[in-house]
Amino acid sequence: MLMVLGASHHDLELTQLERLSTSTDSLSQALRELTAADGAIRGSVVLATCNRLEIYLDADRFHDAIDAVTDRIAAVAEIDPADAAGLLKVRVGAPVAAHLFTVASGLDSMVVGEAEISGQVSRALTAAHAAGTTTPILNSLFQSAARTAKQVTTGTGLGSAGRSVASVAIDIATAALPSAQTLDAALPLATSTCLIIGTGAYARVVAAALHARGCTRLQVFSPSGRADAFAATHHAEVVPADQFAEAVSKADLVIACSGTTGGVLDVATITAALVGRENPLQLIDLALRPDVSAGVRALPGVRVIDLHTVAEGAAPEHRESINAAHDVVIAAVAKFEDDQASRALDPAVVALRKHVSGAVEKEMVRLRAKYDDAIAAEVELAMHRVTQSLLHTPTLRAKELARTGDGAGYLQALHTLFGIELPTSPDH
Repeated sequence: MLMVLGASHHDLELTQLERLSTSTDSLSQALRELTAADGAIRGSVVLATCNRLEIYLDADRFHDAIDAVTDRIAAVAEIDPADAAGLLKVRVGAPVAAHLFTVASGLDSMVVGEAEISGQVSRALTAAHAAGTTTPILNSLFQSAARTAKQVTTGTGLGSAGRSVASVAIDIATAALPSAQTLDAALPLATSTCLIIGTGAYARVVAAALHARGCTRLQVFSPSGRADAFAATHHAEVVPADQFAEAVSKADLVIACSGTTGGVLDVATITAALVGRENPLQLIDLALRPDVSAGVRALPGVRVIDLHTVAEGAAPEHRESINAAHDVVIAAVAKFEDDQASRALDPAVVALRKHVSGAVEKEMVRLRAKYDDAIAAEVELAMHRVTQSLLHTPTLRAKELARTGDGAGYLQALHTLFGIELPTSPDH
């Protein structure tokens, strides 16, 4: 059974979402342990972005699975399980695919049609593979979501402009820079110095957006000391820790996306950076756990652009593209559900093939002892061909009956004819 529980900017204030997403690494570890120890949960995939936390599950027992995962989320976030349950939305069955396909296609994003969410969905599956928490149905779900996102981009144009939370935030900030009034509209950052704080996946998106807007002087500072590798691949200058405050003071645009607990840009740093500065300091904070301390917003000469600003300033894409994208998602969900339904009797087909193969192998043991290898091999090949031919029609019938929900009769026939025992309500 597929299910997902989580929350996004649609459901919660970002401060509440931040509370749930305190440590996704710890949550992933907790889910690995839960998947290994709890019989209710076969697999899990964690999708965590700057404005979304969702846990996709392949589970047997609905209530047990939801309660167990909610308890883990609450423990990691250090909140009461009842409070965590009140913040999480649960979907089960068919709505799970519809939701993930919509998310992966950028239709559920803060910036509709954003480009990076499909990559985040793919990376979530990759991380689950590495952790050993995927299952065949979760693989199929996420791979289908990735294909759907690609179809939306190529078939409808939604997201083809490369819109993202980062690009919208940068455009909002750039419009207020004095240089934006005199430079080519396509390259508004051609004379600007931009400073990125952080080197993660989001920082890479930011760097690409800045270069696309003409930025020729890009600097990077890493609170964790990982700036060198990032700078080498993103045409950036490394800012040493002892020069960080000076770099902030001289930058035209500062983009913080490290998510470091406690805030990298505190009041003291920004107050020092404002000394002698003629133009307002534009700070973009795209971390769910803010990099900009709360007191900075009250300082004169500072403008903080955060996820709230992006949500308010992101203009929707053309309605025609959005409608076309929804049509693609609806068709993809229908295909996914049909494919999953056709596989409901796969365990029965496997059991039938195993039963027949066992009988063939038993006979081959007798023949190998009686005839030479060449004759035995020829007989084995012939028996394999006959077996494949005989099982072809039962395999097709299994898929047809599974699609129509008539699997119980198929299982009963296997039991009556071959003595094969399987559950009367096959799952997966």
